[in-house]
Amino acid sequence: MRKSWLDRNARWKIPLGCLTLLFLVGMFVGLLMTVITTSFRSSDVYKQAMAQAAANPQVRAQIGETIQADWLISGELKVSNDTGSANLSIPISGSRARGTIRAVAIKSGGVWQFSFLQVVVEGRASPIDLLPAASPAE
Repeated sequence: MRKSWLDRNARWKIPLGCLTLLFLVGMFVGLLMTVITTSFRSSDVYKQAMAQAAANPQVRAQIGETIQADWLISGELKVSNDTGSANLSIPISGSRARGTIRAVAIKSGGVWQFSFLQVVVEGRASPIDLLPAASPAE
């Protein structure tokens, strides 16, 4: 009877086992990152932040007309029914430059209210504020 390749080359059992384990861990991490990124991208606060950045003329002038979100979004998103909080950092790019949207928001009564929403463009010293200026109290 013929032995299998693995039986004839027993020295390869440990390296192949380690490679298999590394492959499975990599697949799990990739799946986890995909699920997290998808949940961020499907949230209302993410969509509103992207829409406000794309509608801002200063951002379009600095980044470019077609603003796209890059893959790795970081931050924190907590939602429970009609309440929640978000602290997101969304990397974006366009035809002219790259940047990051920084968004901090609270959800109350089903409505997201931004307390901080800025775009930081790479190579530019000052950020672009996307929130309307508060009117002075009378």
